[in-house]
Amino acid sequence: MTRSIIATLGMMAAVIAGVSQPALGQEKPTLAANPRGVYASINMRPAQDMMYRLNAPYGSDKRLAVREVLGKPTAVMPPVLYVLADTLAEDHPEEAIFWYHVGRLRAVYDALRCRDKSASAGMLALRALINKELANSQYYRRERLLAIAKKAIEWDAQNDRSYDQRWIALYGKVAATSDGSDENIFVPEAEWPAILKHVHEAHLAAVEKFVAEKK
Repeated sequence: MTRSIIATLGMMAAVIAGVSQPALGQEKPTLAANPRGVYASINMRPAQDMMYRLNAPYGSDKRLAVREVLGKPTAVMPPVLYVLADTLAEDHPEEAIFWYHVGRLRAVYDALRCRDKSASAGMLALRALINKELANSQYYRRERLLAIAKKAIEWDAQNDRSYDQRWIALYGKVAATSDGSDENIFVPEAEWPAILKHVHEAHLAAVEKFVAEKK
């Protein structure tokens, strides 16, 4: 694994709780407006629709959306898991924290496999999704946080990823400017096991640091 990937991993895993917004003067990361070719084949609409439903003002549709996601969590993109966590935070705080950690693990893993390192800006967009209730849940349940993080890592290791893992590429400069003829969005598959191992290790270390600092 290259030094740049390790450095990026450390940066992404540095903050576990708290709402983070782009710095003053920094544009909020957005999806490529008119992706072409291979990038146009990345369909974000189902994820966006589910995120909207999870945020629905009417309880019945929101509850149905929660059941659908929980029925097959391996099939949804990480942004959906972030919004699921927000939705669960008030009434089911520990379950919310668990799905946030699963979403973060998967998002970081997807970002680190992307050849276009500028696509890691998508992590800032996800961090901005964290609502106050979820942030507070992690802060005030820090004595349980390490156990929840370990459970999330175990779940991530044992469950497949049946969503389109290329979603993160749409936050990169390449997707915004490319003609879409790129053959490989991700780094070689031979590198993936090492990346996943480092994602899990760095995430656990970040949680341990957060818990120790807040005691």
